[in-house]
Amino acid sequence: MSNNEEIEEQYTEQEESPKGPSSSSMFVDKIKNWLNGQNKTLVYGVVGVIALTAGIVAYQFLYKMPKEEKGLTAIYKAQTLFDMDSFYTVAKMAPKLADEYSGTKAGDLAAYMAGTSFLYTGEYKKALEYLEKVGFSDKVMSTQVVGLLGDAYVENKDLEKALSQYTKAAKGATTEFTAVWWCRKAARVHEKRDEWKEALDIYNKLKKEYKDAEGNNDIDKFIARAEAKTAE
Repeated sequence: MSNNEEIEEQYTEQEESPKGPSSSSMFVDKIKNWLNGQNKTLVYGVVGVIALTAGIVAYQFLYKMPKEEKGLTAIYKAQTLFDMDSFYTVAKMAPKLADEYSGTKAGDLAAYMAGTSFLYTGEYKKALEYLEKVGFSDKVMSTQVVGLLGDAYVENKDLEKALSQYTKAAKGATTEFTAVWWCRKAARVHEKRDEWKEALDIYNKLKKEYKDAEGNNDIDKFIARAEAKTAE
C-alpha cells in the first residue's frame, strides 16, 4: 500500500501580397514617418515597441497556434487511453508529448496525464516532475493538479509540502465535495505527523461548514478519534 493510499485547443495564415506591402507594414511606415521629426531616443523607443508587438503577433499566428493545433491532434490517442485508465501505457507516451508541445494547452494536458499516470504507477519523482510543469488556467483543473501534487509529495515522504498543497487545494476547491476531500487529506497528514489538535480543528470545521456534504457523513468518527488522541 502506498503512502497516499493511506491518506487518501485555428491557424490563420497571412501572406504579403507580391503586388505591394501589407496593410500592417503600411501602418508601420506611417508611424515611422511621423517619428522622423521627433527626438531620436523617442524614435528608437517607439520603433522598438512596434517591432516587439509585430514579433508577438507573428509568434502567436505563425508558430504557437499551428503548434497548438498539431499538439491537440498528437495527444488524442494518449487522452483516449488515459480516459480508460491505461496509466502504464500513457506513462510511456505522454512525457514525450509534454516535452514536445511545452508552452501550449496540449503540452499542459500531456504533462498532466504523464504526471497522473506516473503517480498511479508508482513513479513518484517523475509524477512530481511532470505535475509541476502543468499550467492550467481552468480553476477546477488547476486545483486538481495542486491536490495531486500533494499526493506525490506524500509518496515522496515530504509531508510538509504535501500539507501545503492539500491546504491550497482545499481553499481553491469549487465544490463542497472537493473541499471536504482535500481538507480530509490535510487532516490525515497532520495525523501522520502526530499533530492531532490540528487534525481535530479541520474535522470540527468540516462538521460545522460541510455537515451534509457528500463524503462527510462519517466525520464524527474522525472527530472522536482526534479528541481521544489529544486527551492522551
